[in-house]
Amino acid sequence: MQTPEWAAVKSKYGWKFDSLTVNKHIIISYRRSIPGVGTLRYIPGLSGITTPEISTLTSALKKLYKSRGFAVRLELNQPHDNNDLQEYKRNGWKLASNHVQYRHTIAVELSYPLDDIWMSFKSRGRYEILQAQKAGIKVKDMELTDDNFDAMYELMQVTSVRNKFFIRDKQFTMEYWRTFAATGKLKLFFAYHNDELLAGSMILLNGRHAWNKDGGSVRSKANLMAPRLLQWEIMKKLKKQGIETYDLGGIPSPDSFAASSISGIYVFKSAFSKKSLTLMPTLELPLSSRYALWPKAEKQWLRIYNLFAHNLWW
Repeated sequence: MQTPEWAAVKSKYGWKFDSLTVNKHIIISYRRSIPGVGTLRYIPGLSGITTPEISTLTSALKKLYKSRGFAVRLELNQPHDNNDLQEYKRNGWKLASNHVQYRHTIAVELSYPLDDIWMSFKSRGRYEILQAQKAGIKVKDMELTDDNFDAMYELMQVTSVRNKFFIRDKQFTMEYWRTFAATGKLKLFFAYHNDELLAGSMILLNGRHAWNKDGGSVRSKANLMAPRLLQWEIMKKLKKQGIETYDLGGIPSPDSFAASSISGIYVFKSAFSKKSLTLMPTLELPLSSRYALWPKAEKQWLRIYNLFAHNLWW
């Protein structure tokens, strides 16, 4: 989300953006207006901000946006740190009433030897990978064609219905796939049993990091554990490419996953690591008195927008 590719896509869906530099951090800031409230500045996916830099970041944002918005929303893609959180609060930041990006994830460090990565998985994960290998599951690195994109999106739709979670519409999804593919920052992997497509994963790349952005699988032949082997083969291929960290994507809170509607996603992803990662909470920096309207109006505004636009405002 802090890439030119993502900014190019978002700019086609109601968002405008600009960039600023703070202590050598090049930050992409998005903006959008809310009727009756004003302009919200949105900085998602920011990382690498150290504790001493929080005051400088805050001052820079206030100076630049004070007269051009009612608040800045910040979603940090870095581990939760209570000292950092208290420093943000001392600089005037408040906890947001909700968050758009996930707070919990499984991140696999690929810089270690393969044997060490393998042993870092839970025993259940290793067993299911071996079962998939015995069953003859094959993982392929796919060409980034529209036909393969269509097949991937169908897998996502099947999975979203089965696990009861929301996915972006096809037009938006295809738009960002094509945009990242054009700059070499996208990879697609499918898992097959004989010639039958069972699972797929769309991977975004940025530097030495990779994200399991989209995934899906069919219900048939679930006992063959194709998604499990798919992820292991992806990790091996990414490691060979020089990727050091692989983020498997959002999971429910480990403390309450059993009550979540996507508890199955937690069970699946957590088998690849004996520990999960909690990210910093979503923060908001008030820029004017109009910010007082936002915490109360946000949910209602998003509901109305979704009702009439049939799409996510974010």
